[in-house]
Amino acid sequence: MSEQLALDQTSGLLKSISLPVWAAALSALLLLLLAAAGIILLVMLRRACRRAAAKSVPDRVSGYAVGKLHSQGAREAQQDCFAVSDQTLIPRRGLLAVVADGMGGLADGDRASAAAVQAALDAFAAGAGGEDPEAALLAIARQTVRQVNEQLGSEGLRKSGSTLAMALLREDKLYFLTVGDSRICLYRQGVLYQLNREHVYRRELALRAVNGEMPLEAALNDEKGGALTSFVGMGALKGIDMPAAPLTLFPGDRVILMSDGVYNALSEQELSGALESEPEEAVRVLEAAVKEKGFADQDNFTAVVLGCRGER
Repeated sequence: MSEQLALDQTSGLLKSISLPVWAAALSALLLLLLAAAGIILLVMLRRACRRAAAKSVPDRVSGYAVGKLHSQGAREAQQDCFAVSDQTLIPRRGLLAVVADGMGGLADGDRASAAAVQAALDAFAAGAGGEDPEAALLAIARQTVRQVNEQLGSEGLRKSGSTLAMALLREDKLYFLTVGDSRICLYRQGVLYQLNREHVYRRELALRAVNGEMPLEAALNDEKGGALTSFVGMGALKGIDMPAAPLTLFPGDRVILMSDGVYNALSEQELSGALESEPEEAVRVLEAAVKEKGFADQDNFTAVVLGCRGER
């Protein structure tokens, strides 16, 4: 016989009762079976969660779609320039997109932007920087700056210039380098993210205000706040912008490079709405939206939209 505790229904107290050995063994076996069933159920739930999580992760990027927008706006000349590398280079080098905005306040901005884009394309096709994408962008930028500076000559520096925005897509990674105020943004699942930091005087003013060197209101409202502090054609650059690490891309992502003629004309909501479409359609929507504004002083506006293909 085996003794176990049970609740006395009359007194409400625990009392000792005797059970046959077989009954005690059966009770212990049932407890073990329940414990084992609980463990098995827990393992199955964990596996199900892992499978669900794996299914929620998008597949790798399998290719790219490209949309291109290039318009003179209301200006007398087109000083923007852009290019996308030859797609035959994708397996070995990736896809490079370049947007350069010639500075309207300086002479021959169109020549500076065209020279910058051509130099970038040539350096990329020649394999500048080797296999490492970050080294490649730095080498391309160095060659671009050198070539534009040589074209301008020592007396022409700062009398002409251009911004430079370069995005390099290799497999499912995005690398970029920018100089000036042309923007690179990522559109993902309904949200538009600006990736690069602009080189404008407004940032220097903000720093001075934080350090107590000038009033905050004066820093925010300075008319010269949009002036470029770093641009191709100034000689030695004062700054470049690169990410600390490449950004992982997923199918459905859109990467847009654009001159200020685009982002100054359109709101974030308008940009996002256009980027819901495939790249070729997105640039048509962007162009129509800018033209619909009808700004009398509409700047040149240029954009390259890169769409990441693959099943989600």
